[in-house]
Amino acid sequence: MPVMDEFKKEREALKDAPFSKKLEYFRDYYLMKTIVIVLVLAISGSFLYNFFFRKQIALYVTLVNFSLIQESAEGLTDPFAQENINTKKQEIFVDSSSYISSDQNEINFIKYGYEDEQRLFSMVMTGDMDLFISGKDVLERYSEQKWFDDLSTIEGGQELMKENEDGILVQNGIPIAVKLGDSSLLMKYYYYNGKQGEEVYAAFPTGSSHRDLAVKFLRFLMQ
Repeated sequence: MPVMDEFKKEREALKDAPFSKKLEYFRDYYLMKTIVIVLVLAISGSFLYNFFFRKQIALYVTLVNFSLIQESAEGLTDPFAQENINTKKQEIFVDSSSYISSDQNEINFIKYGYEDEQRLFSMVMTGDMDLFISGKDVLERYSEQKWFDDLSTIEGGQELMKENEDGILVQNGIPIAVKLGDSSLLMKYYYYNGKQGEEVYAAFPTGSSHRDLAVKFLRFLMQ
């Protein structure tokens, strides 16, 4: 019997078959095909969405040892974004998910710090991080690992140093960070969880993809 005739005969037989029989037929002949089709459609849909609609990160800011104290930090980034990027296609991302103890002997350092440290290191190496903000001890530790650029060598760095002569963090003779001081704008949305009374600084990771924008955003925070 030709294949098409056999197929038609099976379809006719299924018309009056009980539901369990129809379900068994679907499982045997169509289930795997259906699963494959759904997966292909899901992957294709995700790819198309990311390609056409997902916003690109125009600036990646890392806050280490900070906690968000409001429902969102849009009020921190939106005013700057409106003036400096295409908000329909780009966004500013502020990551405050990292906890890095300044004391490597602290009992929770490995539990809470090691994975974050490795993730941040990876971002620095790939140039995906544009601005790094944390306490003095954290900045000094990672400066030893060459995470940050010399302020005097970056565009806009000399001006920042002149404007903040008493607020430059120097490590081994190299200016690596600018003191944020009491940035009312930053502290309106985030609470610093580091050492009480410790000064907070901002540094520029090596290989940053958006250095000019990072310098502008730092000035925005310091205004």
